[in-house]
Amino acid sequence: MRISFSGLSKSYEGKTIFDNLNGQINNGDKIGLIGSNGVGKTTLVKLLTGNEEKDSGDIMFSGDIKILYIQQYPEFDEECSVLEDILNFICSWNKDKWKDEKTEGQEALAKKALSKVGLSEELWNQKASSLSGGEKTKLALSRMLVCDFDFLILDEPTNHLDMVGHEWLEEFIKNLDKPMLVISHDRYFLDNTANKIWELTKKELKVYEGNYSSYKLQKEIEEKNILKEYEKQQTRIQELKAMISDRENWYHRAHKAAGQNDYLRARAKKQANTLNAKKTQLERLERDRIEKPQKEVSPAFDVINKNIIGRKFPRFLIQGKDISKSYGENQVLSSISFNVERGDRIAVIGANGSGKSTLLKTICGIFDDYTGSLNISPTVKIGYFSQELENLNQNAAILDDVMVEGVTYQEARLLLASLLFRGDDVYKKIGHLSMGEKGRVAFAKLILSGANLLVLDEPTNYMDIKSKEKIEEALEQFQGSMIFVSHDRYFINRLASRIFLIENKKLHIFDGNYEYYLAKCRKKADDEKDNHEKSAAESIMKLELELAYLGGKLDVAKDESEKEELNKRYLEVARKLNQLKQQS
Repeated sequence: MRISFSGLSKSYEGKTIFDNLNGQINNGDKIGLIGSNGVGKTTLVKLLTGNEEKDSGDIMFSGDIKILYIQQYPEFDEECSVLEDILNFICSWNKDKWKDEKTEGQEALAKKALSKVGLSEELWNQKASSLSGGEKTKLALSRMLVCDFDFLILDEPTNHLDMVGHEWLEEFIKNLDKPMLVISHDRYFLDNTANKIWELTKKELKVYEGNYSSYKLQKEIEEKNILKEYEKQQTRIQELKAMISDRENWYHRAHKAAGQNDYLRARAKKQANTLNAKKTQLERLERDRIEKPQKEVSPAFDVINKNIIGRKFPRFLIQGKDISKSYGENQVLSSISFNVERGDRIAVIGANGSGKSTLLKTICGIFDDYTGSLNISPTVKIGYFSQELENLNQNAAILDDVMVEGVTYQEARLLLASLLFRGDDVYKKIGHLSMGEKGRVAFAKLILSGANLLVLDEPTNYMDIKSKEKIEEALEQFQGSMIFVSHDRYFINRLASRIFLIENKKLHIFDGNYEYYLAKCRKKADDEKDNHEKSAAESIMKLELELAYLGGKLDVAKDESEKEELNKRYLEVARKLNQLKQQS
C-alpha cells in the first residue's frame, strides 16, 4: 500500500492554510502528525480522505485503498442507541456484503467490539448522543474492530480517554499490521505508538524517523546546526560588506587619481570587476538568508516564585482524614485519608467519574458538604485552575486580566512571554482566543496570584504540544507544591513525585513518580497471574487425582446404578479438567 501527495495546497476564503506540501505513506508506517493548533493537520487529513477538495496538487493511491477515518468529534444519530450505531456502521462499511440486513453474526461482532473498548452492557441501549466525551470516543474507536480497512487515520483519539482507555488503544495500535496516521498532542501516546513523526508548520511538512522522543532529539540537533549555519552565514555577510565598503572607497580614490594613466585605470577596472563579484556573492547570501532560530524565552523563575522564596512552610500543608463525599445517593469518595506535604507534586489519577475533580474541589473549599476532617495550614494560599476557565474576563485584554495587586507590568510581560504571548499578543481580547490560548492565560493569572499550592484540574486541555511544554517548564521552575489531575501521561511523568490513585471510591497512595507507580502495577499484575496459575495447577492436579480414583472405582463397580453414578461424575470431572487446561 502506498499513498503519496505532491504540491498540495489549500485555502479558505483567501487565507492559505498550507502550500506545496509533499509526503508519502507506506506499509509499516505509523505516523504521528504534530503541529501548532490551526496549522492545518485536520485539513490535510480531510484532503487525503476526500472529505474536502484540494486547491492544487496531486494525491496518488496504489490501487483501491479502504481508509478508516475516525474524527476528533464523531457525530451520532440523535435517535440511535449505542448498539444500533455500531450495527449501522457495520452495514454501511460492508454495504455490498450485508445489504443493510442486520444479522445475529453482526450483532455478536458489535457487542464484542463494544465490550473490548470498555463500553459496558448497560450502555448499549442508551442513546449514543447522550454519552460522555470519553464514552463517545470509545464508541467511535469500536469501529476499528468491526471493519476491514487498509489505512487507519485517527484525529486526537485519546481525548477524554481514561488511563485504561489509553493503554487499550496503545496495545491495539502496537498489534495493528496496517499503516496508520494519527493527529495527537499526547506525547506519551506518540512515544508508544509512532515510528515516524510528521511535523506540519506554516512553511512545510517535515519527516522525522522514530517516535516523539526521537523527534525531539533530532529537532534539538537540527536547531543547533541551523544556528551554527546562521552564525557562519552572518559572519560571511559582515565580511563581504566590509570588503565591498573598502573596495568601493579604494575604487573611487583610484579612479579619480588615474586620470589618463592607463596602468592605474586598468587596476581600477580590475577592482571594479572584483567589487561586482563580491556584490553578487552578497546578493546571493541575502537571497538565501538562513532565518535565525527563535530562542525560547526562559521561564520567569523570579516571577513564578516571587511569593515563595525565603518563606518557611510547615511539613504538612494539608491533612485529610476519613473524608467521604456523595452526590445524592451516589457516593464518590469513601473514608479517604491523605497528607499534602511541603514540596509535593501529586498527580491524581483514576477512571473517568472516579472522583478526581471532586477531591480537588473539596481541597479548595468549593465542596464543603463532605464528612471527615480537612485541615489546611494557614500558611497555604491555594491557586485553583478549573477545566471550565471561569476565572477569565472574556471582554478584557490578556495583559489587563492577569495584572493583580503586587505584580508589575514588566513581571506580567515576562511571564506572558514565557507562555508564548509576545509583543502585541498581550493586548488581544480573551474572548477572541482559542481554548488552548485561554488555558495559558488562566495559568499565567494563577501564577501571578501569589499561590504557593497549585491545585490544577486538567491544566493542559485543548493545548498543542508547544503550549504544554511551556506550562511544564514553568511548573518545573515552581518552588511551591502542587496537586493536579491530568490524562496527559507525559505531563504526569515529567512533573509528579507522588501518585494518588482513586479506585472504587478509595484512595491508594504511591510515594514515587509515575514510573514507580507503573512498576508497582506491573508487579501486582504479575503476582496475580502467578497466583492464578498456581491455583489453576493445584486444581488440575486435584481433578486428575479424582479422575484416576473414579476410573479405578468404575473398574470394580458391581451394579449398574453405581456405574451410572460414577460415570456421570467421571464425565463431569473430565469436562472441568479439560476447561481448566484450555484456560491455563
